[in-house]
Amino acid sequence: MRISSSLTLCLLGAVPKRVAAMFYYPSPAVSALEHILVDNWGAYASNFSSAITPCDNYVTEVGLPAINSHRTTSAQWMRVSFHDFATADVAAGTGGIDASIGFETARDENKGSAFNDSFTFWRPFVNEFVPMADLVAIGTVMSVHLCGGKYIPYLPGRIDAAAADPKTGVPEPGTSLEETIAQFDRAGFNQSDAIGLTACGHTIGSVHAGGFPEVVEQSAITPNNTNGASNFDDTRAVFDAAVVHEYIDNTGARGGALVTSYNESSRSDLRLYESDGNKTMLDLYAQGDAFQDTCVDLLGRMINTVPSTVQLQPAITPALIKPVNVTWDVTSDDQLVLSGKIRLLYAGEIRDNPVSIAFSNGHTETLTPEENLGVSAFRLADSKTNATSQYLPFSISGTSISGISSFTVAARGFEAQTFPIQDKGFIIPSLTHAADGTVSVTVAARTNSPDFDASRVSVKIATPIAQPLTLAPKIVRTDVQLEERESPFDDIGYWIGSAAIESPTGAVSVTLLSGESVIDTLLLDTGVAGW
Repeated sequence: MRISSSLTLCLLGAVPKRVAAMFYYPSPAVSALEHILVDNWGAYASNFSSAITPCDNYVTEVGLPAINSHRTTSAQWMRVSFHDFATADVAAGTGGIDASIGFETARDENKGSAFNDSFTFWRPFVNEFVPMADLVAIGTVMSVHLCGGKYIPYLPGRIDAAAADPKTGVPEPGTSLEETIAQFDRAGFNQSDAIGLTACGHTIGSVHAGGFPEVVEQSAITPNNTNGASNFDDTRAVFDAAVVHEYIDNTGARGGALVTSYNESSRSDLRLYESDGNKTMLDLYAQGDAFQDTCVDLLGRMINTVPSTVQLQPAITPALIKPVNVTWDVTSDDQLVLSGKIRLLYAGEIRDNPVSIAFSNGHTETLTPEENLGVSAFRLADSKTNATSQYLPFSISGTSISGISSFTVAARGFEAQTFPIQDKGFIIPSLTHAADGTVSVTVAARTNSPDFDASRVSVKIATPIAQPLTLAPKIVRTDVQLEERESPFDDIGYWIGSAAIESPTGAVSVTLLSGESVIDTLLLDTGVAGW
């Protein structure tokens, strides 16, 4: 899998037969989401992290209006995932994290700007391979991890809902205690779990008079607090235990407006916290640093609550050696070239040691690193400092890449890793593009390989487009009719084709198949998502 004109990562679609990806490792899905999770700042950083850097940032506005709004994007992201989760019925196997919340914003239980703010930012990241539901979940993981909390193990594989969840029942400020506990129970969380999840979710953010006048008095709205924010605790943008300590100690924000509201009927957090005589809150208070572990467990269970028809994949871990955007192309002077980058993720300081790439045909080169480094939120091998990423580009042509089937990357301090590759068929990036509502594709395929039939190649296009009633895009798939054209190579044929597409909201994917097996994927017009 490759992208056109930009660094990145992505995953294979569900329509063609799934096979081992040749250019993204260990799989396209893991590569895409690992990029968001690991590449946080500096060189080739995911644009995803920018929305919550710093953690009190409000990405929907800029400058003084954003500051005076006292809105917090990291808190919004956590609210979106909770509301998406809260209509789950685990006994029935329905609901949970499926991005159905995008269809449900007109419901009174989902009032406020968090949902459309968040979907607007996430929308360009959605394509055939990255569903909105996975972004809803990763938003909570990132908000916790980048803002002072621990990493919640992230499992990919969610599927976007095609309509609103018919069930309602997200707890509101005026919801009775009995109904609130019943709603949590339906979603798989008992009374103690419900208290803990609420405390974890309310350690970041505020309640706003502008959206919840029944909770916060309108006098809170001032020129320097334009939405009338009332913070849950005195560390609004830090994921910590302050909300618990201030509640038990009756200090600071005393647990926030849902505990202290002028309107007694809107004190939903107070009713929940007191429902077991404050036992759970006192236990959380006594946990100290272990509060973070409790939140990892509870929030992890929340984001992993999915419809019973969805099977989540194994948790993603940072790749220490990662090939990035490895791709075949043809130069203007008709030379076949293989290029890409190798990302090395260091626990501490970058080592000034040689890094080599060795191909299966015996050709070996020493790589020269780029000057700019990346910084990750992850800390590896018990390091007290953030991991640092180094990028080493390569571009190899001619006989040096003849007949290769794999390459091995070796560096001191890292276990050498071998990655498969194939050149039987590929999309030519320099001859493939999207413009004026049309995708034009050129593919190359070997005509002299006894175990590969070039006549069986086909191309599919997948376009994310706007759909009614939600800001989550839908994916429209199109087959491309190919016709053979003249090739500059004796043993490689060229095929071209084009297809009309609707206006895309994110990256358009072009997939090359041999029979039913995917052998290459190219992303076009990746835009602000930075894929």
